[in-house]
Amino acid sequence: VLVIGDPASLPAINSLLGTGEGALGSAPATVWFEGSPDGADGLPFRTDPARHEIRHVARADAGAALVERVKAELPALLAATTDPYVWIACDTRTTRTLSAYVRKELGLPKERLHALGYWRAG
Repeated sequence: VLVIGDPASLPAINSLLGTGEGALGSAPATVWFEGSPDGADGLPFRTDPARHEIRHVARADAGAALVERVKAELPALLAATTDPYVWIACDTRTTRTLSAYVRKELGLPKERLHALGYWRAG
């Protein structure tokens, strides 16, 4: 599972990464998280280092830094995954940009993508 989110979506990300209902179970996950680049913001992740990789991306240019990094790294991970699922929940503009990229440019079927804009950047 490939997850893209920010602090507003952290509770949902934690539900995905956890072990309860709606969770990924034993599936591995790569998470691009728009937050402190060194993880120093102290936000609590429910991660299992054996299954989850968190890639922190500093918020810059209204989400442009996150979009750029995901576009640079996602294609290789999609190619290496047999049955990929992409979950995106960021600000509305970033979510729309990335979901369009995943569907139109990378060709991921719509049933393998969940995208939800959690907030609007001012």
